[in-house]
Amino acid sequence: MVREPPDHCPRCGVALTPIDPPARFHYPDCDEPVSHHPIPTARLAVVDDESMLLVKVDAPKLDLWGTPGGLVEVGEDPDVAGARELREEATLVVDPDDLVLFDARTFAKFETMSKTYLCYAVDASSVSGTPGGDHEIVDARFWTPSELRRADDRLLTSWPETYKSLEWWIEEANAALSGDRESKPL
Repeated sequence: MVREPPDHCPRCGVALTPIDPPARFHYPDCDEPVSHHPIPTARLAVVDDESMLLVKVDAPKLDLWGTPGGLVEVGEDPDVAGARELREEATLVVDPDDLVLFDARTFAKFETMSKTYLCYAVDASSVSGTPGGDHEIVDARFWTPSELRRADDRLLTSWPETYKSLEWWIEEANAALSGDRESKPL
């Protein structure tokens, strides 16, 4: 599996023949298929009533914030990945069993890369520690939608349109945690 659509065989260097694009290709000279699939990513919505934890991305001259989260590693369950990423990015600890899956969707990110986001909700009272940053993250704090609107800061711009709304994240996460969310297939 490769992260971006392949155009040549990594083993023999021959151009690809599409089998089922954009996911499967064939290398005629070495007779080996290669698959291109979305990258699984766990994202966390840590909510405290009407505010949510966001982490500031280390991108000079850009005031971009996002949800804590990252790639699911080989052999790792997505909820465990979410808990690990929260610890790594925001120095907070949560039991993966406290995470509630509330959204899953696949989208193209940066034109050639596809990701599948598995979004988990957790109440801030289930999280221990003080929000902080790591080498990739320069800040971590709780925001309300009105605070974010008044600031020059914004949510990541490479996300699907729905994910760019802090109101959506808070509403969906709180609904999932309260059990009031309409059951819809993920």
